[in-house]
Amino acid sequence: MARRSKPSIQTLIDTIGPPVSSVPWSPRFTAQTLEVLPVGLSDGALFWMKPLHADSLRVGLPPSATPADVVLDVLKWYPLTPAVVHSTSWRHEEGRIILTYIAVVARPSALPADSLTITPVRRAEIARGEAMAAPKSIGVDAVLEHALRHLSWLVRDDPTVMQALPDWKVVLAGYQPEPFRALA
Repeated sequence: MARRSKPSIQTLIDTIGPPVSSVPWSPRFTAQTLEVLPVGLSDGALFWMKPLHADSLRVGLPPSATPADVVLDVLKWYPLTPAVVHSTSWRHEEGRIILTYIAVVARPSALPADSLTITPVRRAEIARGEAMAAPKSIGVDAVLEHALRHLSWLVRDDPTVMQALPDWKVVLAGYQPEPFRALA
């Protein structure tokens, strides 16, 4: 019986394409999006910033990037000065993974034209799913509410965040984290 020789790697790549992991986009690749929710405190009230023409500030997240570093780079674009940057949640939306970070920033004296708008924070209901399924849809208002409840827990429990945000404990007192809310 005659033995076949193995095709070269280049022949395989030419035939079936390169590995999905080395392709920037593929129908079989789950896109990763980084959502940044810049929040701040001004005259005792919470505000957040979003693009003028979008529900939230989102950027692509390259597989090789560290999410927190990308958040810090994004904040420099505007320029915003962060005090705390923290991952608060993730969700699946329209075929992609959205990784959300809250970024506590100082209120900017000015923003680049046509970039971000400063919006007062309004309370929202948390999106609820099932015991074994995520909610069917999760709006940015629910994500922001969840992020602020998460931050409320951190200013009470994490020494580094406590030190970075000494004035926030009182402001976030009404944002009781969900696990503790259910026990009250």
